[in-house]
Amino acid sequence: MSAWYGEGREGKGRAAAAEGARLLCARPDRQQVKMAVEEKWKTSAEQEGEKEPCVLLGQQLGEPGKFAYAALCGISLAQLFPEKEQSSFRMEFIEGFVKWLDLPEAVLPAMTAFAGGLGGEGTETFAQILLKDPILKENPVVITQDLLSFSLRDGYYDARARVLICHITWLLRVPLEELEVLEESLLESLKEQKEEESE
Repeated sequence: MSAWYGEGREGKGRAAAAEGARLLCARPDRQQVKMAVEEKWKTSAEQEGEKEPCVLLGQQLGEPGKFAYAALCGISLAQLFPEKEQSSFRMEFIEGFVKWLDLPEAVLPAMTAFAGGLGGEGTETFAQILLKDPILKENPVVITQDLLSFSLRDGYYDARARVLICHITWLLRVPLEELEVLEESLLESLKEQKEEESE
């Protein structure tokens, strides 16, 4: 499974990570990242022939899909980062993610329980519920897009968030290369924005 996390990988993944570190060390502000993300997904939608601009996934999923999505992330956070010192990262991530998906606050105790280590046996069930959502049936890579957008919302890319994205991508049977392509495209969008602003 570790190969899916990009450990020791050569080539594109490493190049994207290096370029990401270079660009994101400059700490683009939140608005820059948001604009780059929106432009990237809008361009993707246009290339795929969609008439409407690409709306963030959290606004499109049905309630069961949103719950399964957040639960899958919570359980995965607990499995990937079980250490006590990672507790604040897990909780901050899941609290922000519940807001991102526009889930009711009433689900927060369940999600923090998942992020705290409960419900680990439900991973496959939640993955299947998520994959049955009409939005994901044809193209589960949109989950990777959405998680990447969420992880970059504050203008930097936490390495732990990337490990989580790789894990969720693997659970949904999406090739890791899809994530690498998305990262490269998004970093290219950020680079173009920086160049435009410096002119």
